[in-house]
Amino acid sequence: MTELSALLQRPKEALDPELAAYLVDSPLGPVIKHPLVFSIPHSPQLNAMANARLRAKQDGCRQALQSRKWSQYLFLHERPYRVNAFTRIAAQMAARTYWTSLAELWIDAENIAENEPLWTTLLQDSSRVGNRHLMMTAPERRHLAQQPALMRVYRGFNSDERQKGMSWSLDAEVARRFAMRFGHGRPRVAAGTVEKSAVIAYLSGRGEHEIVVVPAAVRDQHVTDAHRKQRSNKLGG
Repeated sequence: MTELSALLQRPKEALDPELAAYLVDSPLGPVIKHPLVFSIPHSPQLNAMANARLRAKQDGCRQALQSRKWSQYLFLHERPYRVNAFTRIAAQMAARTYWTSLAELWIDAENIAENEPLWTTLLQDSSRVGNRHLMMTAPERRHLAQQPALMRVYRGFNSDERQKGMSWSLDAEVARRFAMRFGHGRPRVAAGTVEKSAVIAYLSGRGEHEIVVVPAAVRDQHVTDAHRKQRSNKLGG
């Protein structure tokens, strides 16, 4: 019998109170969205498994903190909570670790807008910003340095409130794919310009030629239907 089977066949177990505090209704039915444990959908038959996962992750977090394995600590958390976990250990990090860890979290994140004020604070921390170039690899820094002073950038979105954001691309086709990926809403592509001096980082880790920037820094925007392919303006390289 596997460990999973054993957990599922245990007599019904009460849900840990810490998990119970994160048990909510959703269109999928009851779900748990705890910082360390997601159970979607959730039923009482899954209580034992959820409890076991919570205990294992809590132990893992304690061990990671004791051994200063910061990446391990962060990635024990569920994706939406990782940037919050980062704030609890940031003060203990050396400059390079701070910025490389933040880059790792950014690349992994699925919804920057959900925590945009927090991201903005971390990326513009006056005590850290002097070493912000460390968020990029050496090839990324060279690529950014080769860009013109005024760069053309693109952002895909499918609802009006998503037009403004911190994540843009030098590649119009990448933005178009992002606009179309969910297959609903009104997929559009915003194009604008940003001064290179305002760019927080250029990240190529996902092949998206991503430009990280405060939304207000992107100017002269115009919007087109994402169903119509665009040619990337060479202004952005």
